[in-house]
Amino acid sequence: MENAYQLVRVFDKANKASGNLAAILFNDSELSDLISVSTNIKKQQGIATTCFIKHFVNEQYSVRCFNAENEIQCCGHGMLAAAKTVFLECDISSVVINGHLIIAYDRDDKNKNYITLELPRISSMSKPLPVWLKGCVTFDGKNITPSYSAISAESDGYLLVEFDPVLALDVFGALRLDLKQVCENTKRAVVFVQFDEEKEHLYMRYFAPQYGVSEDSATGSVMRFVGDYIEKKYQCAHFDVSQCSSQGGFMKIKCDEEKIIITAKATIET
Repeated sequence: MENAYQLVRVFDKANKASGNLAAILFNDSELSDLISVSTNIKKQQGIATTCFIKHFVNEQYSVRCFNAENEIQCCGHGMLAAAKTVFLECDISSVVINGHLIIAYDRDDKNKNYITLELPRISSMSKPLPVWLKGCVTFDGKNITPSYSAISAESDGYLLVEFDPVLALDVFGALRLDLKQVCENTKRAVVFVQFDEEKEHLYMRYFAPQYGVSEDSATGSVMRFVGDYIEKKYQCAHFDVSQCSSQGGFMKIKCDEEKIIITAKATIET
């Protein structure tokens, strides 16, 4: 089995965010082989996400993404990275991935570095802060209580917790979440958000310890849910996003009636 791959960096921004890496392979192997390759790349190169592309007909492709432990149901940075690889190989401007996700490059970008991904919305619903979460968020040993919370309909979907903008951004980036409590109390990934209305800029952090992700360095798929929440609450359909992980990530969001459109930089590294 051929394991040569492209290494693609997604969600980076000069001097501010290093984004997230994905290893991309054109491959049509059995699931056990895909998991084995993903695990080996993680061990050898430290790359958390490996994605496998299969070409069907015309601009139709399937993409399957894995971390070392699981197949990822919807991996935004992996699909953007995969599309970047396809655009490099083929003279096309858009692809359809997994039957319904449209990915294209910015036609005004001669280098095809800025890619757009259209994701179907996931509706957000306001919800009182879960009792178990109170006391789980700390800074410098002191409890920090979020201002609002919301969930998606799926029990293994998302739990969003929003912090008041008066909380300093450096504090927001240094908040500690009790990951053991998350694993014991919910199947939902936990998303920290803070929104600057004046600058139309969202700051975000993402945790999914139940699925092998203590804190994701940069993620796009969660925006199909977070984008819905921000537009509903703040009536803001266009905004920038900075992910406040140690590596950092950056993207632009546009909220359409049924879709959330992500624009992000994707660069071939090897």
